[in-house]
Amino acid sequence: MSKEDVTHRGVIEKVERGFIVIRTDDEQKCEGCAITAICNSNNGKKEGEQRELLTIDTPSSDDFNVGERVEVSATSGSTLRATWWALILPTLIFGGVIVGLRLGFPSLGGWSIALGFAALGLYDFFLYKRRRSLAQKISWKIRKI
Repeated sequence: MSKEDVTHRGVIEKVERGFIVIRTDDEQKCEGCAITAICNSNNGKKEGEQRELLTIDTPSSDDFNVGERVEVSATSGSTLRATWWALILPTLIFGGVIVGLRLGFPSLGGWSIALGFAALGLYDFFLYKRRRSLAQKISWKIRKI
């Protein structure tokens, strides 16, 4: 595994056909990671609890058992792809809508900002609808430890 990979160690909480759920041992949150939403982080955790739940799609889920310790890592290419979808593209959409409306329709004034936020709302709806297919594009490596 390279230094650019996002790596977590943890214990398998649940094994289903096609996916596993892992409770990480990491004492840090995934807040700075672009793929937090795709990982299905546990947003409903109790106060003071820092561990995350990761849901990982894998065709080899039958090879794992509840309670096993594993290490999972997402490749740097996967995290870059997630950064594109979660950070870069929405910024370009927001800025593009505002600049485009300001240049094309200068009389709109401040409404261009409101329309920029409306465009972000539509983009978020698109991401929400496509979340399953986008999550499957994250390439995870799972290793028993």
